Amino acid sequence: MKNKRPLIIIGIAALLILICFIFLRSGKSPHNWTENYKVESKEPYGTYVVKGLLDAYFPEKEFSEINSSLAGKLPVDSLTEQTDNYVFVGEGLYMDTSDVNTLLKFVEDGNNAFISSRTIPYDLMFYVYYTECNNNYWDDYQTMRDSSITLNMLHKDLREEPGIEYKYFYNKGVGSYRWQHIDSIYFCDEPYSFVQLGVINDSLINFAKIPYGKGTFYLHTTPLSFSNIQMIDQKGINYATKVFSHLSEGDIYWDNHSRVRESIGRRRNQNANNGGPRQISSEGPLKYILSQPPLAWAWYITIGLGLLYLLFRAKRTQRSIPVLEENKNTSLDFISTIGSLYFIQNDHRKLCLQKMRLFLSFIRERYLMNTNVTDAAFFKRLSAKSEIPMTVIEQIFSFHKNINDSSFTSEQTLIEFHMEMDKFYKNCK
Repeated sequence: MKNKRPLIIIGIAALLILICFIFLRSGKSPHNWTENYKVESKEPYGTYVVKGLLDAYFPEKEFSEINSSLAGKLPVDSLTEQTDNYVFVGEGLYMDTSDVNTLLKFVEDGNNAFISSRTIPYDLMFYVYYTECNNNYWDDYQTMRDSSITLNMLHKDLREEPGIEYKYFYNKGVGSYRWQHIDSIYFCDEPYSFVQLGVINDSLINFAKIPYGKGTFYLHTTPLSFSNIQMIDQKGINYATKVFSHLSEGDIYWDNHSRVRESIGRRRNQNANNGGPRQISSEGPLKYILSQPPLAWAWYITIGLGLLYLLFRAKRTQRSIPVLEENKNTSLDFISTIGSLYFIQNDHRKLCLQKMRLFLSFIRERYLMNTNVTDAAFFKRLSAKSEIPMTVIEQIFSFHKNINDSSFTSEQTLIEFHMEMDKFYKNCK
């Protein structure tokens, strides 16, 4: 039975994987319909096409991707007269204090910031919409639900009749979608007010600009219009071109770093606006994993295999016997190391004295002799115990006395002293 247990575990695991594979393959679309807005993604809701469009928009200028904090990536206090552009396209936008300050300084210096998202940070709008129209405080974008909308521009040179229809496609079908727009209460006849640029269904504002310092913020509430699937039609490309025509001819900085899901960004914005705690991680990674079928099934399989392992390993087994390493004599290694260190220092006298201390220690440990007094009687007893001629022993101690009494020891003396000790070590009993 014990020999068959691993085969049973492997069989059950293979069966679970086969069932999950059949389940996931049945009726599944070959595309990922998640709104990711990633520039490298060629899925329906990536931004690979619009990235290529912007990359070629100003051929003589640079297109840069920001993959970390905006601080240090956006040029601030630039001495050039060129007007650059910050571009963000995504569901939600998260910025910490450093990012907000960097972007505000970037626009204040005379550059543009284009932000297309379904929600926008309250921390940013607190400064951008600092002077309120008719005391109407900022309360994020408003929402309407429909399966399709019509987008258009307000400027007569950019307007196209009857507008461009956009639908929310999901898995080869059309579904209902929550479209965002800017409430009309934020528009008033003041120089600091929003300026209307584009509309949804000719009634709701989805594209506007607001001056800040020497530059301009462009806010766009329909990032879906810049996704790959919407750019298949030439009308979608024309609309994107008209929107981006508001950018200045300068370098473009595409923000990959600040993108979060709309639910996370909107929840944080509500907490900030209501004076509550600032939270960005209230939607944990497990919730996202369970919302994606492939990740969810991978999670369930992992949990199932873990339970199977615990089930079949519950029986107590004999504790393994640890393998002990063989005892090693490290004395010679120590002596070699010490010798190398003294040789590097080129202090032959110090090395000779150290060798003598080790030699006396060897005599005390091996022959149990007291080395405090090294006279003729000591040499005689040591010769008898070690079976080494007294002439060799006397020569070693004679070398030591001469070295100890002098202030300098030559390399030749070190060699001869070592050879006498080597005779003792090799022949002693």
